[in-house]
Amino acid sequence: MSNSRYVVSLSPHIRYGRTIRGMILTTMIALAPSVIWGVFTFGFNALLYVALGVFGAVGMEFLLNKITRRPISIGDGHAALVGLMVAMLVPAGVPWWVVFDGAVLAILIGKMPYGPLGGAPLSPALVGLLIMVVSCPNEFAKNVYPINAPETRIEGVAPAESPQTAVRIDPSDAGDYRISDLFLGRQVGPIGTVSPMLLLLGGLFLIWRRVSRWRGPAGFIAGMLLSGAVAHAVDPGLYPPVLFQLFTGIAMFGAFFLCTEWTSTPVTPWGLFLFGFMAGLLTIILRLSGLPYGRVPFAIMIMSLATPLFDRITPTPFGKVVRHA
Repeated sequence: MSNSRYVVSLSPHIRYGRTIRGMILTTMIALAPSVIWGVFTFGFNALLYVALGVFGAVGMEFLLNKITRRPISIGDGHAALVGLMVAMLVPAGVPWWVVFDGAVLAILIGKMPYGPLGGAPLSPALVGLLIMVVSCPNEFAKNVYPINAPETRIEGVAPAESPQTAVRIDPSDAGDYRISDLFLGRQVGPIGTVSPMLLLLGGLFLIWRRVSRWRGPAGFIAGMLLSGAVAHAVDPGLYPPVLFQLFTGIAMFGAFFLCTEWTSTPVTPWGLFLFGFMAGLLTIILRLSGLPYGRVPFAIMIMSLATPLFDRITPTPFGKVVRHA
């Protein structure tokens, strides 16, 4: 009789055929067109910032693995994804250290203190980004005019001024922007979020691949559309049209890549929809209140803190089989 022991590992014991590394790689593939468009729009500087973000996040996770004597975890690609997202959410005109520090802090404060992957209650990328927004808000006003989209210049608006900034200064400027230009990515904004069309295609790709669940993005967009439409109906001269709100800033990125975060969003299907809806509603409120930067990240992070509540008030019926993405 063999003396070898039969060791049973931790659950789950049934393989679904999908790995964390594969899901992260799929997410990066979905983000790739938006990154490429950002580099095409803003030039080599944007590519440098993407590299800095990835290097800062991966380097910090590797260093913390060594210091804490944990297994090296950078192979799953999550740190690289966090760094990529931080870089995509900053304007191309910020100093290089804003990107690097944001990526480092995302890992140092937003991810590693909570143990292995899946333990963080908030999106690490949002944690790093918002720390930098609060610490140096003036740096986030330093946009760069798109070098490959000169037709986006609006009379009376500074060349490197984002649509959201222009409208905050003068609400009447909203009528000078063509919605089709905004949707296609002919605008000023963060490196990886200037093309809502590419973000939409990437998000739909993730839903099709069952990496993301559709209720988060659907709820976020519904919340923005409803609250934005009400505000515009109340005072069209003061509050911009709802599609302007949806296709500027990082709204589409928030809908498809932040409201679908695996660990900081509700588990229940309708809890996730309610999460997204409230985040979209709060985004419009923060924009209309005059908060200059970080409206979408703040809205989603606040809702992430309420994730246990959303799960509690929208329980899955006992015995119902739910097929997760």
